Amino acid sequence: MTAAAAVPPGPFDRNDATTALLVRTGSWTAMVTGTLISALLLLDQPISWPQVLLNFAAGAMGAVALLLGRAGRWHQAALVLIWGVWVVVSMVAAFNGGLRGPSLLNFPVLIVFSGWILGTRPTLALTGATGALFLFFVWSDLNNWLPAARYGNRAAYVTYLSGILAVTAAATLLSRRSYVRRTREAVHTASSLAARDAELRKLLRAVEQSPESIAITDLEGRIEYVNAAFLARTGYALDEVIGQPSSTVSSNGMALVQWMSLRDTLSRGENWAGEQVNRRKDGGTITEAVVVAPIRQPDGHITHYVEIKQDITERRRAAAEIHRLAHFDALTSLPNRVMLMERLGALRWRGAAGAQPLHALLLLDLDRFTIFNDARGSEMGDRLLRAVALRLSQTLPAQGLLVRVAGDEFAIVLHDLGALPPQASRRALTFAEQVQSLLLQPMRLEGYVGEAQLGASVGITLYPQSAEDTPHEALRRAGTALHRAKQAGGGRAAFFEQGMGEAAEQRFVVERSLRQAIAADELRLFLQSQVDVQGRLTGAEVLVRWQHPRDGLLTPGAFISIAEESDLIVSLGTWVLARSCKLLALPVMRERRLRLSVNLSARQFRQTGFIAQLRSLLQSSGADPTLLTLEVTEGLVIDDFDEAVAKIRELAALGVEFSLDDFGTGYSSLAYLKRLPIQELKIDRSFVHDAPTNADDGVLVEGILSVARHFGLRVVAEGVETREQADFLCQREPGIVYQGYLFGRPEPDVDWLARLADEADPADPVGPTRA
Repeated sequence: MTAAAAVPPGPFDRNDATTALLVRTGSWTAMVTGTLISALLLLDQPISWPQVLLNFAAGAMGAVALLLGRAGRWHQAALVLIWGVWVVVSMVAAFNGGLRGPSLLNFPVLIVFSGWILGTRPTLALTGATGALFLFFVWSDLNNWLPAARYGNRAAYVTYLSGILAVTAAATLLSRRSYVRRTREAVHTASSLAARDAELRKLLRAVEQSPESIAITDLEGRIEYVNAAFLARTGYALDEVIGQPSSTVSSNGMALVQWMSLRDTLSRGENWAGEQVNRRKDGGTITEAVVVAPIRQPDGHITHYVEIKQDITERRRAAAEIHRLAHFDALTSLPNRVMLMERLGALRWRGAAGAQPLHALLLLDLDRFTIFNDARGSEMGDRLLRAVALRLSQTLPAQGLLVRVAGDEFAIVLHDLGALPPQASRRALTFAEQVQSLLLQPMRLEGYVGEAQLGASVGITLYPQSAEDTPHEALRRAGTALHRAKQAGGGRAAFFEQGMGEAAEQRFVVERSLRQAIAADELRLFLQSQVDVQGRLTGAEVLVRWQHPRDGLLTPGAFISIAEESDLIVSLGTWVLARSCKLLALPVMRERRLRLSVNLSARQFRQTGFIAQLRSLLQSSGADPTLLTLEVTEGLVIDDFDEAVAKIRELAALGVEFSLDDFGTGYSSLAYLKRLPIQELKIDRSFVHDAPTNADDGVLVEGILSVARHFGLRVVAEGVETREQADFLCQREPGIVYQGYLFGRPEPDVDWLARLADEADPADPVGPTRA
């Protein structure tokens, strides 16, 4: 093997220390030998100056190479050393007899150095140049062109041979050391590769035989590898998976939020973990715990992603079953006591101050269930409990919770019954009665001849009652109330808070009786006259009374607030409107152009079909819409201003007028007043009462009158009871309309109409009536 062939190409690409040492050794040898030979040649007589200068040039080449090496430019140093010395040596050989001279030993040494230092191609080029030089020397020798060989200075020749011997020995030893080192490195590398190959094979077997599903994708998410577990779990064949996007065959159950989280996590170079329900090829589902991790190269560059998935379908199913057993009743499938306490815990007092929404806990116990269970057997008793659970579920509100506590005891949680205890209590009691009525309806049971019918006792408590109230305390209160209801004979509902229960019971009785009163025509229409400043009758405000069969005539204060808390206010308002339209259709009302003012509740006004209903009442009764005034409050229009204005405009198009009732007691904002299509303002009686004697009330009344004049509105003053009040108002607004005891108390509509018919002259003033 030649030196050139034994050397791997591009040694300086690896920054080889041996090669650098060779350059340094050759440079020192060239510099020392060339300089020494030049000095020795100066002793010859005569002196051969060309040979002296050429050998000195060879030494200079070694010095330049050393300087370039010291600067770290080893490649340039090698070029100067080899090619520079080769040129000089070629010239020396030419002056020294060519092939017959003593300088030919330089060329093999230079070729060996070139092989180690510069690599294959430069060495071949140097060998070719040397061959061409030798051919030139042969041709020159044949033609006697070159001078005879000179061996005159034996000391210079010995120095030359010693330099050749030294550099050859150094190159050989350094080359051998490098060869031995590289051989050892090769053996070590081969051993490492074999060990790594074994590790890779072991890892490949582990991945291939892993029970977990493993897939490797490129950076675009296309699958490049899957193991056997992946194919077995998904049902796909290998050729159906390779090259496909992971989202279609591997992660097809990932939600959009998970995709975004996965994308963001991987973009940061981090591992992503989560759960997803993926679909098999046959459409079945698998619940999997997934880890997606980037695969990095040694330089940290990410080239692939690996997906590792564990089938947790059975684990999730087992967890769900454990949760169901812990939180749901096995017989009825209803939530159990644990769920009840969790829900009550979630509804505990929130915040340190402010109104808290009140909820209700109802504890139900079936009356005479033990007797039924003993008589018909436990299996039939279980069927009855399931039937009761189904029936209770059908009446449960959307956010309510129905629980089987134990045995024949059930619990119901009602949400958000309001912030005021009286209102919340009434709603809870209403629902309890509905439940009791529902359970009293006969139930048919499989295998039971006849119908089962059981009542229920109910204990009720509101929750939370304070920041310290707890679910256990609420359950204790409901249990106490239930015990009280059963002691009273069963089939009853009882509040733990005795006073609150009595108030709720009273309000409930009034609501139920009022509902019956509307159907039984127990309501009565009353009218209170409205007159101008000359005492002429202009119309009346419509009021309602309840002719209770036991308690006699009841004023609105006894039932209107209760009606407003339920849907009864709509039925009540419809009844008043219908009767008012009939009165307006009477000839005397038409002839004298007398107006009727009817109070309109917010709930009635917001009914979807209210406009169509009023239009129908006007048409069916034949009433003149221009004689009807609907009184609305500021709160009614403020709650949904745009919708209220739209409805008012639509009714105004029929001729109906609107009055803003109790003006001055609410918002009294000119910003919305100028946008309301109303024709009248009513001054509240609280301002009228002290207007003549109280400067503040007087200023308020004057301000309201000023606003009315500015907007061109008619003004009606309520609660005018004295002549001083009437005069005060008349002095400030001559066109004002009075309403109050000074001009007439509310009276039944038949009496009011009879008195109207008895008047001889419709233009006669009504004048003050009995107080």
